[in-house]
Formats: sequence, structure tokens, C-alpha cells
Amino acid sequence: MNIQPDFAPPPTKVTDQVIPVIDIGPLLAQEKDAINCVAEQLNIACSNIGFFFVTNHGISEDVISKSFEISKEYFSLPFEEKMKVRMNRHQCGYMPPDVAIHNDTFEIRNTALTAQHSEAFKFTFDLSSDHPDFGKNIRFRGHNKWPEPDVCPGLHESFMDFHNSFQTLGMSLLAPLAISLDLPHNYFNKYFIDSSSMTRIAYYPPIDGKSNQVALPGHRDSSFLSFIPPATRPGLEIMTNNGEWIEQPIVSDAVLVNTGTALVEWINDRYLATPHRVRADSQEPRYSNIFFFYPNVYSLLECPETCLSPANQTKYPPFTFGDFHAGFCERNFGYAEDWN
Repeated sequence: MNIQPDFAPPPTKVTDQVIPVIDIGPLLAQEKDAINCVAEQLNIACSNIGFFFVTNHGISEDVISKSFEISKEYFSLPFEEKMKVRMNRHQCGYMPPDVAIHNDTFEIRNTALTAQHSEAFKFTFDLSSDHPDFGKNIRFRGHNKWPEPDVCPGLHESFMDFHNSFQTLGMSLLAPLAISLDLPHNYFNKYFIDSSSMTRIAYYPPIDGKSNQVALPGHRDSSFLSFIPPATRPGLEIMTNNGEWIEQPIVSDAVLVNTGTALVEWINDRYLATPHRVRADSQEPRYSNIFFFYPNVYSLLECPETCLSPANQTKYPPFTFGDFHAGFCERNFGYAEDWN
């Protein structure tokens, strides 16, 4: 269960040397040998901590800053207005506070079970009317719930600009990631045709009272990769291999990326999916916009031969991301399973 402790000791302050910084500008410019250079750095980062920064990533600062501007406007709306697009079982729409109690957590300091006080708005790709899945009740496919345009002007356009920009960034990392795993450079591409990626726009209100409270307990993401542009306030903490929580360092103009359990189970634990959490702020609200890079829901994800050895046999049966993500949602967002 999602164990939210009353207290947790302050994290260790660290330099940005703990989390690798990867300049992908040469990769995006298709410079000679850039793909192999990035692949080598990804291998080190994903094997040792499961987090890394990317710089020169090609996403406009205007796209990111506008998404935060709109998110502040959205969460300031009356509760009744936000609830008109209450999140459905496809994880699309508004998640009210005090409903999410996760099972997948790494907080073990005490056994007080507390629902998250944060709010969120989640969405995926819109489907055109001529898409084969349009209008069908396929899990996680085309079930967005948007506020009326006059309720929060510019929300749909801004959020989809954010979503599409990070999808492009995710696609650019597929080739070096494949090479880092001794796979052909295009190995992952087919699994991301009709990707089911999702964006989570989150609001963490300040929590009054005692210091060192945790707003979002330690967890691993279910994604292939997660992309985290800088939030409006500090708070993200990352667990090192020795179990120590460290503050996320700040790297100018960088996006933080972490590997998720979909990738890690797919490749038989060759890389890490590292627990992370959010510490509550007692003074100011915190806004965080995160992009979860997902494969399509249909493809069967089987462990590649390069991730097997006599000493490291298959640990996970083949799975589709649709089934994998449905299980994650049932364990962690069970309150929404019966919502339309």
C-alpha cells in the first residue's frame, strides 16, 4: 500500500555529478558517432542509477513554461468545474485530492496509510475520427476528457504541444537506447507506432504542520521512460543504490529522465528502475508536469536475446503494455477502476 510517513529524515544534498548529464544536441543534429556516444552514456546512467539529465534536447522553453502557466490556471478553477472531467478508468481527466492510495511504494518508515493530497490532470493522444480505434472501448486508447474551451482557454493546445514535443524527444532516444543494449538501432521503433504515452499535470498544495513530510511516497514509474522538466519548486528525491534519499540536483535548461518498470522488465532487469518520491512543501504550492513515454498497448514485449545469458535467464513472461499498465493502475489507482 501507499505508505505516507508523517516524517522522513531530510535528504542528502548532492552535486549534479551523482546523476549523469547527457548532451544530446549532437545526436539530434545527426553528427558522426553521436549515437554511439549517447548510447555509451545511457548504458552507464541506466545501469548505475536509472536517472539522467538531457541537455540541448530541442524542446522550446516556451512550450514548457506555457504548460505550467496553464496548469496553474486549471488547478485554480472551482472544484466542481474540475470534477466535470473526473478521471476515468483509462487514466484520463482530473484526479481529485485524497483518493489515490498506491500499493507500489518503497516507504517503510511506518504504516500510516494516507491518500495523496495532490491533484492531477492526465491525458494521452487524441484519436482522429478515421483512426481504427476511434470510438471503441479499448483500454487507454482515445479516452481523453477535456474541459470546455471557454473554461480554461488554451489548455488543450498548450498541453498537447507539451505532449507531442516530449513524444518526439522520447523517439529520439530509442536508437541510442537500443544500441546501449547491443540491439539494432531500430529495434524499439515498431513498438512505439501508435504509442500510448501519457502526460500528468500535477498540483501539490502546501502541507501545513510538521516539516519533512512526504507528499508522494517512494515509487517506481510504470513507463518505458519518464521525462521530468523542472517543477516550480524543489521536492523530488531519488533513492540511491544504498537506500539513501538524495535531492534532485538542478541542471540549467535540462530535462530529467528516468527508466520505468516497463522497460526494465522488458529487458530482464539489465537496467534499473529507481524509486523516487516528492517531499511536501510547507510554504508554497508545487506544480509538476511529467511525460510518461509508453509503447503501444498491443505489441507483445519479449525479452531480447542480448539481455539473456546462462547466468541471467528470463525473469518475466512476455507481456503487452496494455495488460502491464492495467495491472499497475488496478494496484495504484483502484479508486478509478469503475469510473466512466
